[in-house]
Parts: sequence; structure tokens; C-alpha cells
Amino acid sequence: NLGATTRDLECVQTPATMANELIDETVDEDDFAKTEQFVGDRLDSYRPYHDVLFAYLQSRDRFSKAVQQDNENSMMQIDGDDSMVGDRDGGSAQAQAAVDEEEMEFLESLASVCLSRGQNISEDISEDGNNWIDASKNEGNFWDLMSALRVGGLSSLFYCVDGQNIPDLTLSNDPSAMVDSAPADVLHACLGGEERKASLPLQRLNAALGWIEACHGRKFEEALNQEYEGNANPLLPPLRRRTMWPGTVAALQQQRRNPSISGAFHPDAPIQFALGSRSSSPVDVASFLKSEDEIDDARLLRACFMLFKAGRVEEAMKLVSDCGQPWRAALWTGGEPLATDGTGNPTRALWKNQARKISKQMSQMVNINASSMVDSTGTRCLYPSLAYEAAIMSLLSDDVDTALRNRVFETWEDGVHAVLCSELGIIVDDVLRSLNSARVEASQESGGHFPYPGTEFDTLDDGSTPQGNDGDLGAALEKLEASPFERIREEGGDPFRNGMTSFLVGQNALKEYIEECAVLSLEAENNDEACFLRFITHLVIYVDTVLPDFCSQLALPSEIDATTDGSIFSLRELLILKYVAYLSSRRDLWSHVALYTSLLSDGNILDTFSSFLTHVHNEGERQMMLKQARDLFPEGLDCYILRNVVRGMIMSDKDDWARESGEEASLPGVSPADARMMRAVYWLCYYPEHRPDALVCANMLLRKFLLSTASGKSDTFEQDLYAPKVFIDKVLPEDLINMAVDQSQKKDEEAISENIDLPLAQNLEAEYLSIEIYLKAHTKYVQFLDALAKTSPCHKSNQLVNCTQYKHDIEIADKMERNAFRQKKMGFCKIMIDYASRASDALMEVLTFAGGWLVDANSNLDNQGSDLEEAEARSEEMKAMRLAYVPRAVFMLHEVLDKTAMWLEQIAFDTLIQFGIASKDMLLTLFFSFEEIPRSNDDLSMDLLITSQAAPGFWHKKALSLASIVANDGNSLHETFDNAEMEKFLKSVADSYIKLQQSISFFDSIGS
Repeated sequence: NLGATTRDLECVQTPATMANELIDETVDEDDFAKTEQFVGDRLDSYRPYHDVLFAYLQSRDRFSKAVQQDNENSMMQIDGDDSMVGDRDGGSAQAQAAVDEEEMEFLESLASVCLSRGQNISEDISEDGNNWIDASKNEGNFWDLMSALRVGGLSSLFYCVDGQNIPDLTLSNDPSAMVDSAPADVLHACLGGEERKASLPLQRLNAALGWIEACHGRKFEEALNQEYEGNANPLLPPLRRRTMWPGTVAALQQQRRNPSISGAFHPDAPIQFALGSRSSSPVDVASFLKSEDEIDDARLLRACFMLFKAGRVEEAMKLVSDCGQPWRAALWTGGEPLATDGTGNPTRALWKNQARKISKQMSQMVNINASSMVDSTGTRCLYPSLAYEAAIMSLLSDDVDTALRNRVFETWEDGVHAVLCSELGIIVDDVLRSLNSARVEASQESGGHFPYPGTEFDTLDDGSTPQGNDGDLGAALEKLEASPFERIREEGGDPFRNGMTSFLVGQNALKEYIEECAVLSLEAENNDEACFLRFITHLVIYVDTVLPDFCSQLALPSEIDATTDGSIFSLRELLILKYVAYLSSRRDLWSHVALYTSLLSDGNILDTFSSFLTHVHNEGERQMMLKQARDLFPEGLDCYILRNVVRGMIMSDKDDWARESGEEASLPGVSPADARMMRAVYWLCYYPEHRPDALVCANMLLRKFLLSTASGKSDTFEQDLYAPKVFIDKVLPEDLINMAVDQSQKKDEEAISENIDLPLAQNLEAEYLSIEIYLKAHTKYVQFLDALAKTSPCHKSNQLVNCTQYKHDIEIADKMERNAFRQKKMGFCKIMIDYASRASDALMEVLTFAGGWLVDANSNLDNQGSDLEEAEARSEEMKAMRLAYVPRAVFMLHEVLDKTAMWLEQIAFDTLIQFGIASKDMLLTLFFSFEEIPRSNDDLSMDLLITSQAAPGFWHKKALSLASIVANDGNSLHETFDNAEMEKFLKSVADSYIKLQQSISFFDSIGS
């Protein structure tokens, strides 16, 4: 299914890289949500986890495409061509090897991420983060175990999870048939060797032992690094320790000089001195060693014990040799089997029996209830040296019971190593015991001659030999639950260690573990469990990619029904949903949301990502999220998501508005809630194929604005229309309509999203243009009213009064004044006529809009690309807007015409008052200057009263003509008037007729 839910992952930029670029360049980090985060989360970056998963999904996508291509090529081969079978089988093997490699890389990468994270936390914090250090390291060990088990195949990692019986532990060869071979060679041949022919239980045991040794190896290296950094509790003995017990030897040498003490000094002298006689029991060196020698010995053996747990036996032997105790190295080599070249111990079985007895006696001599001793630095960190020596001997002798009673096995990992080491050692002993028995039988048949070294005894079992569990790790690890030490038992209950146990045990334990952890994560109600939620989510995602059938069988929590609201949920789906919800709650993790959302079902992708994007407001982050959605989601689903996002933001309640992280301040004069709705349409403006939907949503928001305004008070009408004007002029792209119509002509049959066809796009274009011309007309209407209020039609002339000059001079002066007065009136008229013409023309364009203003041309057609319910709502909203705005536009136009005429009448009255009978010629000349059709100066007839734009009758006549425009059935304007509005309109028209007649009569009366 991965190929169906991802697309061209190779071309997708890593989310973390994109996030870095956008945060560095476009995002103000001060805008990030100020959320209180716990120590482990604050110091941890989620980015590595997501990048590892992203790389894994990329590789699986490549594999899926390669397999699909191979299958297609195979179908094209000619039937019966058997020569191609071998090639296909080889290709399948290579493909499977590639899958194994990518899975191993995924698990190893997760382990590395967790272990590195734990190391980083330990470097950054000292006290509060100790729990997070342990959790990170334990998680790293968990993924490391999965990687180790995965080497043996999925059957090794998911051991008997389908209810199969545990397979028997079998050997690759029969040791009884190899009597002539050296024991070392027999072990190599029977236990699998390099050819990995061992049975599955033995493979898993070897893998688990190698894993736990690697865990201890990392712990040793960490302790060693701390020593080099000046740790107060050094791991290795000091430089003075290059000989055995220098302080004690010096004291004995001083005593030797005492005459009262005689006898030569020899290696047993300490024993003789301390105990008085030679003892056959192990030596409690603490009883006679100097304190500094005992501390040095304890530190030395502690380091060797750590190396043994890490599987680095040769280094432990070198360390004791360098510290003057080569005899210890010789002692520890007693368990090596005899090899062909003569190396090894021919009496290995006897040595192990003795080592087992010695370890028990040593453990009995150690006070396991005592606390750790204080070293020279005053630090309680060391147990007596005998405790570490007993621990090493118990490991070498496979005596797990003795080991688990020794306090130096203080951690759960120590106990696991002891159990696994013992299990493998017992299997080795069984192989060599079978070989020995076969040799004894062969020697008896030869007459009692023993040609094989180490085959001198009939039996090697005195009743004290440990019994193993034949590779059943579940039974073997039960010993940890019965440990006498509380720490081991408590650590075994840690979720990560519990998971390690479950994978080692396999069977139903694995299923129960995943289900239990999932329930805990789903029920957690605080972010403190986010790290564990991340862990279990990644685990289930991986399980689903390799064993989808097993993953589908994981049970949901008892209170959750698999089917909710018609959607079928799985445990995987629920975990990813909760993890995505957490990522969405932190802005610094937003760059990872798309990747995990892409793993959901299409329905949940749509709902989840739509809900998330409604809170993304930063321009750079929006582009990043949308690009990820287009790259990771099924093709065309991004369009559906954006439709949900934009519609949801447009339909949101203004009362619920609160500024969110990354959201810009609103434009001046626009409410923050309106600004958010406007910017929501930006989501659909980044890619050309989204432009038709951008037009749909732009119209939707414009309708919302205008319908809200229509229901408001009349005195706020101008203010309420400011938001849609800003939306069109400053927010929407200028090429929105052209690109929307162009894109609607392109058909993409492969896309999931529905295309908006050309007829619907043209209908949307008409709707947008209708609203746009209305808003422009309203702007010009407002400008007209403003000019009308600021431009007075009256001014005083400068004509001479009671002048004593000559009559001829007076006439000339009067004529000049009349011309100046007329010119000034002409300037005023030009201003007002210009404003009135623009306003009236714009409003007339609204009323005479082709096809009718806001008439839904597709109301009787199939609304392709649009939800039927939404289409019906749109049609009803357009009808409501026509009912509200068409009468208003008619009344605004009538107001412009009527007020212009009245203003011009004031011009005439002012002229008449100041110039009397001469005003008639002055006004006719004024009217002539504004005549639309040129005529000669001699033709200043009275028809100028209704043809000149400067004449009041011109505007009264236009107001009167509104009756025919409203009555025209082609525009359906009269259908938008209710009875009261129609009555008001008819009265206005009647008033215009009366005013027109009065205007003509006024000019007729001048001079009569």
C-alpha cells in the first residue's frame, strides 16, 4: 500500500532541511508557541527520528516501484521461455536482499539516534535529566536488539508471533560422529560457524548475546571516556599498579627483616601469614591486603568484569597482565576448548567444574548485603575484589544461579548477560559432552586405549552441572523475575526493557507488549509521555511495513470501537493520529506533520491535515506544508485538503478569533478575524491548478462579507464594505480570474480531485465580476458624496455696484465679471459632473450587467466539481444578495442623479440671484460648454436644458429613465424589490418627473 500513498519520494526534500531553511529565513522564532516542555523533550530534537523514517519510506518506495516494474517486464516475456525463470529468481533474491538491508539500516539508524540523544542529554544536564538519559539509552538498546535479531530474518525478529510452536534447537552436525575432530572444530561445525547453518533458536541466542555484549561495551567505553575527562571515580587502577599488591609486598618484606620472623618469602607467604597454614579454599584477600591494594584490586577486577560482559575477554586478560597478575589471565583461559594446533585446555570439563565450585565458595565469602566500599577518593562505588572475581568465575563456568546472587550483577542488563552467557555455555558443554561420550565409547571399543586428550573420564557430570532451556529464552529470562535484588526486578518492568524481553521471548508476548504500550500512550493526557508515544508509533509503523497482517491483528483498547462514525480504525491509525496531534501542537515540529499524516488512510489524511493547516499562518510555513502534502499524499488530495481548510476558516465564527503563532497583524481598517479569512484564500493561490478553487472560495468570502453588511445598520454600510474592497484590491492576485478560467479548461483524468469545468468557471467569473463592479461603484458613490459635501455651488461675484465710471466701462467690466463667474461655475460643475458621471456609470453598469447582476447561470445545471449542498447554498446566497443590493444600487444611482441635479439647480439659482436677467444667457453658455454633441454657438436652444450635463434637467431625465431600466425583464431588477421598496422607487421616479418639469419652467421664467 505504500506505493499508493506516497508519490515520487525521491524528489521530496527532507522535511527537516526545508524546516531549517524556512525557520532561518522567514520565521521569527520568538513567535513560536511558548509551551512548557520537560527536560528530555527540551533537549531533544525530533528531527533525526523523522529523517530516519523518511529515508526508510523512500527506500521502500523505490523497492516497490522496482518490484512493480519487474512484474510488468515478466508479464511481457514470451510464454514458455524457461530461460527467464532463473533470471527472475535471481532478481527476486536481490530484491529481498535489498529489503533486508534497508530494514537493517532503519533499525540501526534508530538505535544510533536514540543512543546519541542519550549521550547529548547527559552532556547538557547533570541531575534532572537522569531519567531521560536512561530512557534514551534503553530505547537505543531496544532498537539495537531488533537490528541484531533482524539479521536472522523476520522469523528471528518476530519469533513465532503467528502461534507456531517453538522450534527445537538442533545442531548443524552430529558431534558423536566427529570423534576424530578437535573439540574446537566440533563446536564450530555443530553450532553453525560462519555459514550460519544453525537452527533458529541458536541463531537468536547468538544474536541476543552479541547484542547484550554490545550494550555493555558501550557502557564500558562511556566509563572509560569519563575517566579520561577527570572523573572522580576512575575505572582503571592507578599507574602505581604495575606489580601485584605492591603495598602488601612492601609490608611483608619489612616484616621479613624482623628477626622474629624466619623463612623464605614465596607466593603463598600471604596465605601462611594471614591464615597460619595453607588453605584449600579461595582466599579472602581483603583480610590481609593493604587497603590501597584491595581498592586497586577491586578496581582492576571491576574493569575486567565489565570487559567480560562486553565480550572483550582478550582485553581483560591483557589488562591483568599489564597490572602484574598474568596468572589471572592464565586461569581465565581454562574454559577454551582444545584446538587442532594444541591450544586450549584438554581438561576443560574438569576446569569448569572446579571454576563453578570456586565461584560458589567465593560468593559465600562475599557479604552480599554490604554496601559498596569507599575507595581512596571517598566515593562509594566498589565492591570487594572477591565479589568481582566471583562474578567472572561464575560467567566462565556458566553458573547463572550463583551470578544472580552476586550483588555486582546490579542491573537488568547484567542479569540478561549472565542468563544468555550461561545458556550458550550450557549448549557448548552439551556438544562437548556428546563428543566426549562418543570418544569414550570409541576408546572402549579399542581396548581401553585413550587416544584423545581430555577423554580420561567416563562422565563429567557430578550433579552440579547447570541445566539450560534448549534455546527457550522465555524460560531462561524468568530467572530475572526471581532475582533477590530489587533493582533487577524493577528495571525489568521498564517499558523499553520489557519490550526487549518481549522480542527475545517472541510468541504472544510480543503482541501483548505492543498492545499494552499502545494503550498507555493513547490514554496519556499530558505531553510527558510524548517520547514514549514517538517510540511506540515508530515501532508499529515498522511492524506494519514488514508484517501488515500481524499489525492488523493488534487489538484496539477496549473502550474504542474499531468503527467510529463510519471510519474503520486500526491501532496503527490511532497511534499515528495521536502522534500527529502532538507534532501539530508544537510549531517547531510542524515540518514533520506531513510525513506521518501521509501514513494514514485517505479519509484521515483529509481530516487531520485540514485541521492542522487551519493553524498555519506564516507564508513560508504554508508553502512548505503544501509542498510536502503534494509530494507525500495521494495525487490530488492536496486540493481536497485546501478546500476544507479555506472553507473552514471562512465559515469560522468571528467571536472565536484569537491570534495564533505566526499570524501577521491585520491590515489597517480590517478586523483580525476578517484578515484571517482573507489570507485563508492564499492557500489556493500557490499552484495554478488550485486557482479555480481559489475563485470559488474568494466568491464565498465576498458573499459572506456582503451578506453580513446587508444585515447591518445603514449608518455602517460604508464601513462594512471596506473589508471586501481591501480583499479584492490588496489581497487577491490580479490574475486570479484569468488563471482560474484557463485551468478549468484543462482536464486531468488521473487526479483524484474534481475539476471545475468551463461553464461553472465562467459562472464563477461572472459572480466575481458582479461583486467587483458593485464594490467599485460603491467606492465611486462614496467619492461622489464626499465631493458633493466639499464643493459648494455658490460663490459671490465681484461685479461693480453703484459705480461712477462711464457706462461703456461698466458694461465691459460687467461682461468680464460674468465671464469670470461663469468660468468659475464651470470649474465647479466640471468637478461635480465628473464625480457624478463616474458614480452613475458604475452603478448603471451594475444594473445592466450582462445576464443580470448576480444571476446564477448554472442554477439549473449540474454543478460539476462542487458539492450539491454547497451549490444550493451559493444559489440561495446570490438570490439574497440580489434582493439586498439591487434595490440599494438603484436607490444609490437615483440619489446620485437627483443630488447632482439639485446641486446644479443651486448653480442656476446663485447665478440668477447675482446677475438677474443676464443669468439666462450665462447659464445657456455654461450648459453649451458641457454639451455632449458639439453644436454652433448660435444654436443655444432650450433643449440644452435636458441634453447638457451641466443642466439639472439632464440628470432629472436620467433619474426618470431608471423606471424603464428597472422594468426591463432582461435584467430582472424589478423582481428584487419588495412592495415597500417598489413604492419608494416609484415615488422617487415621480418626484424626478416633477423636478424635471420644474427645472424647465424655471428657465422659461427667467426674464419673463
